[in-house]
Amino acid sequence: MTSNNLDVETQILKGQQAQQKGDACELEAAAYFRKLGYLVFQGMSGPIDLVLVHQETGETRYVDVKYKNTRQGTKTLGRRINRTVTSPLKKYITIEIVYVDDEGKVEFPSAQGREEWAKKYKVDRNEKGQYNGKVINR
Repeated sequence: MTSNNLDVETQILKGQQAQQKGDACELEAAAYFRKLGYLVFQGMSGPIDLVLVHQETGETRYVDVKYKNTRQGTKTLGRRINRTVTSPLKKYITIEIVYVDDEGKVEFPSAQGREEWAKKYKVDRNEKGQYNGKVINR
């Protein structure tokens, strides 16, 4: 048994399935950006999955593609689990995160950033001060 209480064979199988899901998400994201007029370069290593160059403007973008995983069994059921770029490269270049769901829909995180979002919106909390899954406009 491994530390997550799975036998080695099951853990290997789950890892292979996760890799296949990630590869499919990258293909969906690449198709999405091609439709928007970008040349797409795949097979990057590290935190960059796609390098995009717009065919008309020359704009270059670096993208990290993530599977849109959602929270299960909580009051925020169905809400996307947000991820961040942790690579030291983020000091030098902007690496965008793009989420892809099971249907192949591409989704972008809020472009405002957490601090700007918190200035604009307020979250509802219960009597214990815990977030209850509701967002209130200010």
